Order: sequence, then C-alpha cells, then structure tokens
Amino acid sequence: MLELGRYSLWAALAFSMASVVFLALGMRWDREDFLRNGYYAVYAFFLTTVVAGAVLLQAFLKKDFGFAYVTENSDASLPTFYRIAGFWAGQQGSFLLWLLLIAVVAVVIALIDLNKVERLTGGAVMVLCVIGGVFAALMIFDAGSNPFVKAEAGVQPLGLNPLLLHPGMVLHPPALFIGYVGLAVPFAFGISTLLLGRADKTWVRLSQKWAVAGWLFLSLGIGLGAWWAYVVLSFGGYWAWDPVENTSLVPWLTATALLHAFTLYKARGLFKRWALALAALTFFFTILATWTTRTGLISSVHAFGRNDVLIDILTSLLVVTVAASAGLIAWRWRRFESHDQIESLLSRDFLYYLTNLLLTLFAVAIAFGTVVVPLAFDRTVGLDTYNAVAQPLGVVVLALIAVCPLLAWRKTEGAELRKTLILPLVTAVLSVPLWLSLGFQSNVWGFVGLVVCGFAVGAVIQFVLHSARRAAGPGRSLWAGMGRAFTGSRTRTAAYLVHFGMILVVAGLIGSNVYKHEETALVKVKVGETASIAGYTLTYKSMTGSTGPQNSTTSVATFDVSRDGTRIGMLSPHTDVYPMSGAAVRAVILGRPFEDLFVVADEPFDGTSKRIALRMVIFPLVRWVWIGSILLCVGAGVSLWPKARRQEQEARDAVPVADADGRLDRASA
Repeated sequence: MLELGRYSLWAALAFSMASVVFLALGMRWDREDFLRNGYYAVYAFFLTTVVAGAVLLQAFLKKDFGFAYVTENSDASLPTFYRIAGFWAGQQGSFLLWLLLIAVVAVVIALIDLNKVERLTGGAVMVLCVIGGVFAALMIFDAGSNPFVKAEAGVQPLGLNPLLLHPGMVLHPPALFIGYVGLAVPFAFGISTLLLGRADKTWVRLSQKWAVAGWLFLSLGIGLGAWWAYVVLSFGGYWAWDPVENTSLVPWLTATALLHAFTLYKARGLFKRWALALAALTFFFTILATWTTRTGLISSVHAFGRNDVLIDILTSLLVVTVAASAGLIAWRWRRFESHDQIESLLSRDFLYYLTNLLLTLFAVAIAFGTVVVPLAFDRTVGLDTYNAVAQPLGVVVLALIAVCPLLAWRKTEGAELRKTLILPLVTAVLSVPLWLSLGFQSNVWGFVGLVVCGFAVGAVIQFVLHSARRAAGPGRSLWAGMGRAFTGSRTRTAAYLVHFGMILVVAGLIGSNVYKHEETALVKVKVGETASIAGYTLTYKSMTGSTGPQNSTTSVATFDVSRDGTRIGMLSPHTDVYPMSGAAVRAVILGRPFEDLFVVADEPFDGTSKRIALRMVIFPLVRWVWIGSILLCVGAGVSLWPKARRQEQEARDAVPVADADGRLDRASA
C-alpha cells in the first residue's frame, strides 16, 4: 500500500502538469479540444489524488503501523473518530488533505464548464492545477512531507497528541484548509482574467460564491481553533497572538475586504484593481500561513521544525505569486480602470473604500509583525503591541461596516444622513446603562468600544427597517414588508446576520480582553478549603481518579462554586497523565450569560498532592464571541443557499437596486 500511495502522488503530479500544458495551449490558441483534454487530465489528477488519500485513510482505519506517519499520529487504543483525525494531525497528512481539496475544487469547476469550455474557466483550472502540482511535489521531493514512508522496525506507535483529543481540534484543521482552498479560486480566476485581459464582471460572478465559501470555512476554522484553545489549553484564553494563529487571521481580513470589493465591482464597476489585488493578496497570505507553520523559520508552539526543502519550495511559491500577480496587474492596469469615481466622502462608495483600506492595512500590519520583524530584526512583537493595533482598528472597522448600508451611493445629503443616524445614536446611548451595570467603566477605551457596538446594533436595525419600508411599498405598513425584508433576498438577509455577528464578536473580544480579571490561590486538599475571586467562592469537596484514552490516568479535584453565598454550580479541574507525553493540566469553565469563570491548576496534581495551585479567571462577554462566530458562519451559509431565479428576481423587483437618490438596499455579507 505504501508503494501505491507513492505512485499515486507521482501520477497526480504528472496529470496536474499535463492539465496545465493542455489548458495553457487551449487558452493561448483558443482551442476547445485542448481545453477539453486539459479537463480530462484534471479528472485523472483528481482520481489519482483520491487514491493517495484513500490509501492513507485506510492505513489509519486498519491500524497499519507499517506507515511511519500512522505510527507518529495514532495508536491501537484510539477510537475511530480520532484515528481519522490522525490523517491531518501532522505535516505529511495535512499536505495530502490540501492537495485532495485542490483536486476536488478543480474537478468540480472543470465538470461545470465541460459543456461550455470557456477560456476564462480553463485558465482558472490551470492555476489551481499549478498549485496542486506544487503540493504534490512537496510530498514527493521532501521525505519529511511524504505520508508514504515505511516505519522503522520495532518503533512503537506514539498516538495522537493528547491536546488534539477534542472535537474542536479535530475539525479545526480541515475547516482552515477548505477555507484556504476556497480562497484560491478567486485568485485563480483573477489570474485567468488578467491573462485574457477581460475586465468584465464574469470572473467575479464565477468566483464570488467560492470566495464566500472560503470565508465561511476560514471563519469556522478560526472559531473552532479559538474554542479549542479556550476549553482545552491551560493558558487562560482563546487567542495568544501566536504566529501560527496570526497567519490564519491575516487572510480572513483580506478575504473580508475582497468580498466587499466584489460588491462594488458588480454593482458599480468600482474597485476592479482592488479586487484583483485582494484576490492575489489573500492567496499569498494563505501560503504565508503554511510557510510560517511548516518551514520552522518562525518560532511558534504550533510550528514544525526547520525544513530546508520546504523553505525553498514555499518561498519560491510566494515569490512567484507576488511577481506574477503584480506583473499581470501592471500589464493590464489601464484595462481594469474603474469607469465610475468616488464623488463624496459621505457616500457608501467612500466608506467601502475606507473599510477595505483599513482591513488591508490591518492584515499587512499583523503579517509584518509576525513574519518580517522576527526575521529582519530578530525581535518578537509582544501581546500589548498587537492589542494596541487590533483593538482600535477592530472598533473603527465595525463602525464603518455597520454604517455602510445606510448611506447612498455617490453622495448622501446632510438631512438624510441625520435622519439615518438617529436610531444608531439612540441605541448607543441606551447601551450605556448596560455597560455601566456590568462595571465596564473602569477602562475608557474599552467603554468607548462597547458604546460603538451599541451604535452598530442600531445601524443593523435601521438597515432592516429601511429594507422593510422599501419592500412594503408606498401606502402599506412597515410590518407588511418585514417578512420580505428577511426572506426576499439571501444576500440582504446574510448581511443582517453577518453584521450582527460581527458586533457580538467585537463586543465579546473587548469584554473578555480589556476587562479580564485573574486571581491565583493555593488550596489545601482538605474538605471545606476555599478560594475566591470577585464574588465567586470555590469550596474543595473531593478528589477522584480514572483512566482515559491512550492509557492515560486522570486526577479530578471537585469544587462547589457559589456566588455571593448562593451555590451556582460545580467545577472539576483535572490533570491528565499520558505515558508517552507526560502530564497536562485541564481547564474547566462555568458559563454565565455575561461572563465565564475559568479555573485551571497551575501545576499537575494527583491523589498524593497536599495543595492545588488554582488560577481563576473571569472573562466578561466571552460567550458573545462564540455566538457571533456562529452567526458569521450562518450568514455566509444563507448567502450561499440556492434559490430559484424567479424568486430572486421578485425580491430584486420588490426592493429596487437603486432609486432616484442613488440609494442601494442590498449589502454584501
């Protein structure tokens, strides 16, 4: 089976390169037969990649420890769910998963276009096959990246990393990879349209849903990773500004800007160069994320060791991406000139531009601090520096995104602007008592950020009400159009959900970071001993032991939790000891609507311990981060949900694209 896996990788590389040759010639000479042959080669590329993936998957399912990669990431005691997760738990399998996803996307696009055989689509598939060929070559020419290496005789299975034994971490990597591959599609179509010199909207139309899907899965992946870190890791949080974490956030920021640029491209013919540049930049950042994690040049608890082969291949891919994208955009610069111009600072056009600019600068700043500073200056950017940049920029971007749908295209008149902003200003003022009651007045800038979140809530409500009025039509009540405002257009409904989700995420980030409160206590292992933090009291009750996966043993300390003298629950921090990897402390969380009580032991303990060193942290509003993240994904899913063309046209007719004053009642998710 090892040989079959290796031969499949070689065949995948050969077929991907064959498809590139056929598709390139078909584009160059406008030959349908060459394009069609290129698609046939893509089908073979897909099938050989599936064979390689199936070989590795069956090795995990059948516990075939003749595979060195299986030995490193599994053992006989793991349940099936976690044996499957071993597929992408390490470097070799994650590369194969990425290759498989690229092949799936390429073959789907090729199948859709098989009857039409358009040069634009053929060019996009060609670019995807080039990317697939790079990943196939990585595994073939770098033994450390090849999942089909024979295990040495007598080597014992190491099992899955204990920190990965959690559903969130099992699903986190594939979600990220699906997101990265989805975001490669607009890059592929962008390169294709540049090669052909086509400045129309076709490439945007063909790649927009892929971009939304990529953004959805990248959001899901980041959210799952943050949730896993929060409930499993003991550092007391969900985001540490670690280089690997940062490089997954960076393409999310530029992808968000890209989706807004697509809206302007389609609606007004604006941001053509912006859209092309953002598509290329987003793909560049997805590869940079892999470069940061896999080459070993950047120090991170999540990164792999130094690998010179990967340094050469991935660095070359980054350089080629920049050179090809910049060269093609410069070559076609005049052809992609926008036909319309921004006329006023008080317009939706300008706010879209400003939002995109800030999101892009935000992404570049994080990438610079994460990669350039350590390499060029041999320094590490600290947590405080990242927060000093991220917190104000996040609040400003939130305000801009909230206000954008309320303004008119080209220019918003002063009287109309004042009328539009009344409700957001009212909700901002009404939010003040809530933040005061929760004690958030202790930090001025945090309080200002939360008031902006209150303003953004009003902006979303105003957006809904305006859509309802337009849907109801003249002479009818507001409520008559409310149902149509939510069901008439998927894009508009998605905008409501995504914008409100973003408000919750930002509010949760502010609350759980700016207003976090932490205490430590040394508790005797004796019934009735207590530890306290901000009105919470933990009372020691008992200690028990048990066994777990991978022959681990667990010691559990149980505490009753009371708030101002009233019992509200129970927490059981514990220590897990694994024969192969040692002891690990586990955090536990008592969740409440406006805050979480997070408890973890600072040091491992067991039945012989005399004391337990407890660390207790209160995270205000942290649950809003998870709720908001879910809404982001649901909103993106709504925008992707298929709908009959007739129904979509009826919705557009009911809410016209633009009225006399240039106002548009649709927004991008």
